[in-house]
Amino acid sequence: MKRTNRFSNLSLLFGALLMCLMAVSIATAQSEAVSTSGTSTASTPADSDSDSNFDVRSSIEFGVRGKKIEGDVNKYRSDLNYGAGVRIFDSTLQLEAKNKDMPFDSLLVTGSGWNADPNGFARISMEKFGWYRFDSSLRRLSYYNNLPNLADGEHTRNTKRNLGDFDLTLLPQNEKLKLRFGYSFNKQTGPGTTTFDYDRDEFPILANFDSNANDLRLGADAKIFGIDVSFTESYRRFEDRTSLRIDELQLGNNPSPNASLGTFSRYMPEDGTVWSSQLNLHKNIANRFEFTGRMLYSDSRVDFRFKDLLTGTDRSGNTINLDETNVEGQTKRPQFLGDFGVSFFVNDWVSISNTFSSNNYRITGANQLLQAVTRTTAGGTPLPQSVTNTAIYRFVNFKRITNTLEADFDVHRNFSFYAGYRYSKRQVDLNGIDRNLVSSSVSDFAEDDQNSTNTFIGGVKVAPVYKKWTIYADLEKGESDNVFTRLSNYNTTNFRLRNIFRPTQDLTANLTFQFKNNDNPSRTDTVPPTDFFADTKAKILSASLNWNPAAEFSLNGGFSHNRVDNETAVIFPAGGPTGQGFSRYQMRTNSFNIDAWFKPHKYVSGFAAYRIVKDNSYGEFFSAADFLIESGYPMSFQSPEARFTVRVTDNIDWNVGYQYYKYSEQVNAAQRYSAHLPYTSLRIYFGRTDR
Repeated sequence: MKRTNRFSNLSLLFGALLMCLMAVSIATAQSEAVSTSGTSTASTPADSDSDSNFDVRSSIEFGVRGKKIEGDVNKYRSDLNYGAGVRIFDSTLQLEAKNKDMPFDSLLVTGSGWNADPNGFARISMEKFGWYRFDSSLRRLSYYNNLPNLADGEHTRNTKRNLGDFDLTLLPQNEKLKLRFGYSFNKQTGPGTTTFDYDRDEFPILANFDSNANDLRLGADAKIFGIDVSFTESYRRFEDRTSLRIDELQLGNNPSPNASLGTFSRYMPEDGTVWSSQLNLHKNIANRFEFTGRMLYSDSRVDFRFKDLLTGTDRSGNTINLDETNVEGQTKRPQFLGDFGVSFFVNDWVSISNTFSSNNYRITGANQLLQAVTRTTAGGTPLPQSVTNTAIYRFVNFKRITNTLEADFDVHRNFSFYAGYRYSKRQVDLNGIDRNLVSSSVSDFAEDDQNSTNTFIGGVKVAPVYKKWTIYADLEKGESDNVFTRLSNYNTTNFRLRNIFRPTQDLTANLTFQFKNNDNPSRTDTVPPTDFFADTKAKILSASLNWNPAAEFSLNGGFSHNRVDNETAVIFPAGGPTGQGFSRYQMRTNSFNIDAWFKPHKYVSGFAAYRIVKDNSYGEFFSAADFLIESGYPMSFQSPEARFTVRVTDNIDWNVGYQYYKYSEQVNAAQRYSAHLPYTSLRIYFGRTDR
C-alpha cells in the first residue's frame, strides 16, 4: 500500500510542478515580450525578435467568485458544489519553436479549477515532429453526496478522486513502426457514512473510503505486409482499503427490537491485478475489400479479506461480548474477446459487411468464513458459543457470440438505405460446492442456461431538397439478451426519425423523434404459473437551432421532451397471503436551453444563456389494498447565466458574470435551494494576435 500511495503522491507532485512550470513560463514570456518590444504591449509572433527561439501565446485568468445559498446546502453541494473565493479560472501556455534545433516543436499547457472547483484539470501536450509526442492530463474530482431521500440520509460521501494519464509515443509520424508507453493512476479517499444490518435492525456506520489503481501500458503500431497492426500489453494493480466503524453507542433505526451496537469495526482489504493483451488488425485491398479484427485476452485476480468485530445487544436482550467474523478468499477471471469485421464494396453504391463478436470468460472463486459469537444473558449467565465455519466454491462459464450482417445501398445522392440482421447466442454454466466444516456436510449444485436472439435492423436516408433538407430513419426490432440469465429476452423496438434543415449557410435546425419499447415477458415457476413482466416505453422529441448570421452574433437553442412509462410486476407480502402487484414509474421531462453570444463593440462582448429542466410527473402513491406502487420524480431545475467581457488593453480582458441555480421538487420539499454565484476575473494575454 505504501508503494502505491507513493506513486500517487509523486503524480500529484508532478501536477503541482507542472502548474508552477506554466506560471514561470508565462512570466518569462511576459518579460521577453516587454524586453523585445520596448513597450508594455506584448509582441506577437509576427513582430517578435528574430533571436527568440519560440513564438509564445499564453493567457491566465484569475478572479474571485461569490456564493449565496438559500435552502438545502447539502443538496446544492451534491449537485454543484462550487465554492467561493479566489480562483484561477483558466490558464494556457502555447510555445511554437522557430527552428529545428529545439527539444520540442510545440508545447501546449492548459489548466483550470485545480484544487478549487469540483472538477479541476491540468493538461500538457509536447511534440517533436518525427521523434516523439507526449500527452498527459491530471484531474481532481471532488464528490459530495448527502441527500435525505437516499437511505434516510445515512448513505453519504465526501471524497476526492485524483486521476492522471501520461502517454509517450515515439516516432509518431512513422507508418512502419510507432512505440507507445503509458501510465495512469486513479486514487479516491475521503469520509462518508453507510448502514449495517444486524439482527433485524439497521445501524448508521461511519466509513473511510480508500481505493487506488495504477496502470502501465506498452504498445506498438506497425505496418507488416500492408497490414496495419497494433499491439498493446497492459498491467493494472488495484487495491481497496475502505473501512467501517462506529464511535459511539448505536441503538439502530428500528425502535422495536432491543438490538444495539456498542462497538463495531469492519476492515475489508482487497488486492487485485489485471494483465491484458490486445491485438488489432486492419487491411484494405484495392478499396474493394476491408478487414478489421480485434483480439483481447485478460486475466484478472483478486485476493480479499474481511474482518468484522462488534459488541452490543441482540434483539432478545442478550449481551454480545464479541461477534467476530473472518473471511478470506480469491477470485480469478480469464476472458477472451474477439471482434472480426469484413466489408465488401461491390460497386460505388452497394456494400456488404459482416461483423462477428465473441465473448468468453470464466469466473472461479472460493472463500472460507469463520464466525464466532460469544454471548451472555442480561443477568450475565454465559450462553453457548455460536460458531459458523463454511467453505464455498463457485464456477461460472460464460460464452456469447454475436453476428451482424448488413447491406448498404447508396442509390442516389438524395436516397440511400441499409438493412441487416443480428443474431446472438449465449451459454452460461453455473456450478457450486458448499461445505459446512462444523457438521462436515457438503452440498453442490449445477445448472446451465442457453439463449438466442434475432433482431432486424434497417434505415433510410432521404434528401427531399439536396443539401437543404435531409431525413434519416432507423429501425431496430427483435430481441435483446437479458443481463439476468434466468429471465426471458427483451422484446425491443427502437425507432428514430431525424430531420436536418439547412435553409441557409448560417442556419441549421434539427428535429428528432425516438420511440423505444422494451418488454420482458416472463412467467413464474409457481403452481399454477402466472405472468410476470416488466414493460418500458419511452418517447423522445427533440429540436435544436443554430444561427450564426454574422461574426459578431450567434444564437443556439434546443428543446426536448422525454416521456417514459414503466410497469413491472411485483410480489406483495402485505401482511397476508402474497399476491401479484404492480410497480409503475412515470417520467415527463421537458428540457429547454438557449444561449447567445454577441459583440456590440470591438472592445465589448457578451454571453447569455438560460437552461431549464422540468419533470411534470406525479409524485408517489402506495396502495396496499390494490397491490399498487406508483412513483415519479416531479422536479424543476433552472440555470440562467450572463457574462460580459471588456478589453481593457491589448493584453488584458475584464470579465464580470453571474450564475443562478434554482432547484425544487415535490417529493421532498426540504431539498429545494437557490444559489447565486457572481464572479469577476481578469484574463491576461501574452502574444495575443486578435487585436
